[in-house]
Amino acid sequence: MHYLGIALYAEGPTDYYFLQPLLQRLCEDICVRESPHSVEFSEVLALDHSSKTKDAPREQRILDAAKAARGVWRVLFVHTDGANDPARAREQLVQPALALLQQEMAQDGCGLAVIPIRETEAWAIWDGDALRHVFGTTLSDQALGLPATANLVESVADPKAALNTAFNATQPSGRRKKQGISPMLNALGEQVSLQRLRQISGFAQFETELKRALVQLQILK
Repeated sequence: MHYLGIALYAEGPTDYYFLQPLLQRLCEDICVRESPHSVEFSEVLALDHSSKTKDAPREQRILDAAKAARGVWRVLFVHTDGANDPARAREQLVQPALALLQQEMAQDGCGLAVIPIRETEAWAIWDGDALRHVFGTTLSDQALGLPATANLVESVADPKAALNTAFNATQPSGRRKKQGISPMLNALGEQVSLQRLRQISGFAQFETELKRALVQLQILK
């Protein structure tokens, strides 16, 4: 039996809502299908830096959060939105943190970048069935304004606005309308199809990097 502790340092609260259940499901799916061992999982731990590093560079804040959770995680996901330039986002906002983690915590586990090409919400708008389930609607993908192909998903200029457009198409009212999308992101992270997401090049690349990390940790062979 192997134990895989998972942690996440994300850009903001809504990213945690969606990514925590999604990343746990992805790790479980990979290990169930490809690991020669039985693997026990923790829930994905949301990391945050302490007040003493709030004004420090991002990589120092991430290292601080990782050290505070030492012993709990073996895979630490570091998220940032790609803002249509994921290579630049990786270089400036993620790679410095991964280098620090490798330098100071290599024995603890692996750091791994999570960088949607534009925004996390792009991964949510590619599964109309998940949206219909969570929104409680029977509207078609076209009526919800969803992209028709995986390539179009990554070219949506404002995925957050597209997700809100889909939600508003269901004509929400009262408290549901006032609360908006945020309370539903956790359910979307639990429902979105991994098979659908694997059609998106940015997600497929991320999964490949995750598998390499799991080989390094001897979870996969």
